[in-house]
Amino acid sequence: MELVDAYGKVKDVVADISGHLGGFFKAHEQLETHVYEEELKAKKARDPELSVNQEAFNRVMAVKEMIRLETELREMMVYQAPKELGAIWSEFEAMRDRVKLERAEVQRQESLKQRVALYRRANIKRKIAEQMTSIIAVVFIILWFLWLMILIRMSHTYRGAYSSPSLFCVLC
Repeated sequence: MELVDAYGKVKDVVADISGHLGGFFKAHEQLETHVYEEELKAKKARDPELSVNQEAFNRVMAVKEMIRLETELREMMVYQAPKELGAIWSEFEAMRDRVKLERAEVQRQESLKQRVALYRRANIKRKIAEQMTSIIAVVFIILWFLWLMILIRMSHTYRGAYSSPSLFCVLC
């Protein structure tokens, strides 16, 4: 019975730790996402109300806060976790690295798909522009040729050799 009670206590402790860690990881990831988005915003357009010094300070404080939270978590998992969990921090780090690699690969593939889609769209636009240019050139040449025929038909030289030309009969 003591073994069952000990197992139940360990299970409760693990569930409690898991609950707190889940909240911590969610907050940590939100902070990382916020820092990443702020960096992207800064690269695209500068906020006129935010000075360079303030922006740099905000980034440094966010990074320091992430480091502090991670250090606190590591110490808690290494020194305060039950012995039954073993080297949980080392296993966690290995799994986190693996998940980051998987996510990076997925993000790389999505980025590649977006670039391919942009290339295809640009290629289609280029082909349409080339076809429109060709069509316009052919129409221009046809119109130029018809205008030339009308000018020849209406010219004095042609009129002198033949009787009254009609404007509507270009090749008569």
